[in-house]
Amino acid sequence: METLTGKWTYNEEYEHGTSTGELLLQQAGARLSGKIILSDRPREGDSCMIQEELSGKIEGKKIKLKAITFDVIHSEQPLEYALDEWFGILVDEQTIIGTSVDARGVEGNFVFKKT
Repeated sequence: METLTGKWTYNEEYEHGTSTGELLLQQAGARLSGKIILSDRPREGDSCMIQEELSGKIEGKKIKLKAITFDVIHSEQPLEYALDEWFGILVDEQTIIGTSVDARGVEGNFVFKKT
């Protein structure tokens, strides 16, 4: 299997809006690490841009990523942000699809596409 190391686009629809961005991923054996930079656009409230540091693992075609820290890149208002987790399946060497949940229990559906 090809390594997951590289740049991926990120698109997600979640209960309160959409997020898009870029995932920079590193794979070392079964261990994954990296960062995601995302623009969050809730249906209500202000948009923001966030960067999250990630750790995770791959088992077969199952992928789990968990945010361990975050930085606010841009926000018009003070922001309380809930760290995310992504649970995905490697559909092919260029595509990961799955579900996400944040620390508040807000769920979404995402696609990562390798660029």
